[in-house]
Amino acid sequence: MLTPRQALAVLPAEAPLLNAAGTALAASDPAAASDWFRRAVRITPGEPEPWANLAASLLALGHDADAHHAVTRALILAPGSAEAWNNLGNTLFEQRAYGPALAAFGRARRIAPLFADACLNEGGLRLDLGEAGEGARLSRLAVALSPDLPGAWNNLGNGLLLECRLAESDAALRYAVLLAPDDAQIHFNRAAPLLKMGRFEEGWREYEWRRLTPAALERRRRFDPPDWPGGDPKGVTVLLSTEQGFGDALQFSRYAVWMAERGARVILRTNAPLVRLMRTLPGVSGVVSFDEEPPPFDFHLPVMSLPNLYGEMPVPVPYLFADPAAVDLPGLKVGLAWSGNPRPRQRSAHLLDARRSLTRAHFDDLAAIPDISLVSVQRDAGDFADTASLIMALDLVVSVDTAVAHLAGALGKPVCILSRFDGCWRWLQGRDDTPWYPKARLFRQPAPGDWESPLGALRKHIVTL
Repeated sequence: MLTPRQALAVLPAEAPLLNAAGTALAASDPAAASDWFRRAVRITPGEPEPWANLAASLLALGHDADAHHAVTRALILAPGSAEAWNNLGNTLFEQRAYGPALAAFGRARRIAPLFADACLNEGGLRLDLGEAGEGARLSRLAVALSPDLPGAWNNLGNGLLLECRLAESDAALRYAVLLAPDDAQIHFNRAAPLLKMGRFEEGWREYEWRRLTPAALERRRRFDPPDWPGGDPKGVTVLLSTEQGFGDALQFSRYAVWMAERGARVILRTNAPLVRLMRTLPGVSGVVSFDEEPPPFDFHLPVMSLPNLYGEMPVPVPYLFADPAAVDLPGLKVGLAWSGNPRPRQRSAHLLDARRSLTRAHFDDLAAIPDISLVSVQRDAGDFADTASLIMALDLVVSVDTAVAHLAGALGKPVCILSRFDGCWRWLQGRDDTPWYPKARLFRQPAPGDWESPLGALRKHIVTL
């Protein structure tokens, strides 16, 4: 993007407009900037830079289609503009056209090999796609080209996390925090290597920054009661809300029990498919869905904020309960969950699900084990209480890292969890057990994409049962 000084030298007819746009961008006002850039392109429609800058400001506003149109116009006028190709990559990324986005970023880098933003953007996308090596390489290049760019250090930290180089990941993210101390997303990203290393006090503190990310602030504006500040909860009515995915809700609902055991009147607010099951939490006074109006309460808190306040791993397992379903099958009864919720509307969750999920065919070798019955506990729709009843009738659950693994663990059933190479922070590092669920066992990929090894180890484990 041209600075106002460059605009005065190169585009005198529109320089005052670009100067005003630059001021608006400096004030984090992309709406005002886009208005100025629109005026600029009307005055000099044959100049590429205002079109490219208009695309960037429209992208910041979430106007993806208009941004695509503007950057396409810039490329017609200046097909050799690295900035325009980079902006095209950003618009394609927002439209989830990942292959074309990578091609556009690559074109920008070929035109301008020292263009840090293109390295940053392509590196970040490759990390999202699970390409740890290339993503980390491009992130290192962005750091070398622009060492004061917080996003480059953030991407490098995320790339090192994918490679399971946790101390190095934390060092990169810590430096990113120094460069951008108020960036909530970078703080939140740093929580992952800290928690995975077992540095819980620091990790939970950084995890709290999730509540200040733009998406979280937007949700919070719609529901903003007073936060529970911590301390003795006896006699206080607290509304606890689950958050993120179903697995997170199941894992951290134990804290509702912990609060109730200490004398709080606890109301749990959760997703509708979880309500009936969550009503089995001991001591919890009420469970409502997010679509329902909760009863009166004194304070509210997201349930995943309680570890930061109290720092405990509370409540013995099981803490969720269900009556067994009627299952008349011979031999060892093993439940299978081979894929997670793809969450297509949540880009990062959708891309991660592609790395953690398998297909039913991956378990054909288990079906060949003598005296075994495989039962699908794949939860694609419906009520979790029904799935819980089915799990209670089984001897063992085998699941990829998804909600079913947490459900089985919370019910106190033996569960074998198949974990991707860069496993989630909650499973720590280098362990085949977990403090969250005493009857769980982890089977980890030894390298990215290698499911054959953990599936083979799982088969050997089941044969010995």
